[in-house]
Amino acid sequence: MSCYLLTPTYYRLWLAFSLWLVLGMMPGHSHASQWLSIKKTDDNQLMIDKQSLLEEKPYIKAWVKVDYRNPQKNVESVDRVYNHAKALWYFDCDKRKAATIQVFQYDDEELVYSAGTTAKQADFIEPLPESEVEVAQQYVCKWQAKEKQRVEAAARRAANPVVPAVASNKDKPAAPDSVAEPAATPVVPKAEEKAAEAKPADAKPAAKPAEEKAAAAKQAAASKTDKGADTLKDKEKTAKTDKTNDKSWAYSGPRGPDKWGSLNPDFAVCNAGSQQSPINIDNTITAALKPIKRLQKFPLKNIVLKDHSLILDAGTGNMMVLDQKPYQLKYIIVHVPSEHQIKQKSYAAELQMVHEDKTGHRVIIAVMLEEGSAHAGLEKLLGSLPKEKEQSKPLAIRVTPADLMPTKPAYYRYSGSLTAPPCTEGVQWVIMKESLKISKFQLGSLQQAIGEPNQRPVQDGQGRMILE
Repeated sequence: MSCYLLTPTYYRLWLAFSLWLVLGMMPGHSHASQWLSIKKTDDNQLMIDKQSLLEEKPYIKAWVKVDYRNPQKNVESVDRVYNHAKALWYFDCDKRKAATIQVFQYDDEELVYSAGTTAKQADFIEPLPESEVEVAQQYVCKWQAKEKQRVEAAARRAANPVVPAVASNKDKPAAPDSVAEPAATPVVPKAEEKAAEAKPADAKPAAKPAEEKAAAAKQAAASKTDKGADTLKDKEKTAKTDKTNDKSWAYSGPRGPDKWGSLNPDFAVCNAGSQQSPINIDNTITAALKPIKRLQKFPLKNIVLKDHSLILDAGTGNMMVLDQKPYQLKYIIVHVPSEHQIKQKSYAAELQMVHEDKTGHRVIIAVMLEEGSAHAGLEKLLGSLPKEKEQSKPLAIRVTPADLMPTKPAYYRYSGSLTAPPCTEGVQWVIMKESLKISKFQLGSLQQAIGEPNQRPVQDGQGRMILE
């Protein structure tokens, strides 16, 4: 790390720069920094500013920050010490090389050293294996690959826009083979044409011969057959349209999570989204989060087995406040096993408390359940489980959302999505750190009621900030 931040071989120093120029080059003055921890040891913590990631071909540039537990000595002047440094790194992902363009060292808040060069004059070298530079390079190059995929996906969507489902046959555009042909003009034999001209205007038409009647009957039958064929064709087209806009989905098989995005245009974000949930909670940033204000004393109303899940209707009155905005608890959904992981650990089950504000924005509180002793609140709910799917059953025993919350208020927070179609993004997730204990029998009852695992696989975090 030090060879990239400190060694003068790779830089031209400009200590004569004025302070305002130094501050002008600092990250955070042109945008709000989002420092993401990508490596943490007992000695230091390496962070990268997500907002600074930018492609400047053939390089990717990013600001990094290193906080040190113990003071570090400056190699140029040993009497100078610093406890954190910020640097602008350039990465060449194709050649797997990196260089430092700017570096600033601080003793607490005091700037004690600065140096810099340009991309043309910098020495790009291959990072040492397992060094902080290599860790940052891996993150940046992965980000570059994801950005390329995102741009390509956007270009494909622009070239092939999704056509919304047609409401009725009347609104459907005519297919090329359904354009009506003009009716053929009947050919009249010359003899009949002359007879018609010679016939008086008031003369009555002659009776049709038997063969004409037979021909007319045959034509009527053919018309009826054609009409039936057209009707069958319309039904087939409608069935095909319904199939391409099918909203049914599952947690396994041909309609499983990896196929959700292709089942219906409304589900496209399930595959194409960049902030999908669930994720593994790791590489968090300490933000001293305040305890969430909750009002959870009103009892839950109903319980129903629906959409592959066990759902508890919260009724009205239960609230929470996040970022000074009130949200109302709508329902609680049970997933077995858990969808989120915490530091690569999965849990026996997960309760997701879905809240909404007046504009429809969602906040979901997730509580992990793990096997241990029996849980009194859950035991009350298990006694009210409906025996059939889609059957809503009133809760006869009083259970409040507070009964299903851990005692410790600590939590993680990140921005994600719904974990089932349509996978809408922009959901604020609050993951409680403390889990609840449930017995093996209680877990078995949940598994039997739901029927099959209703767990979406963990999604790519894509460098999202996870606060704690």
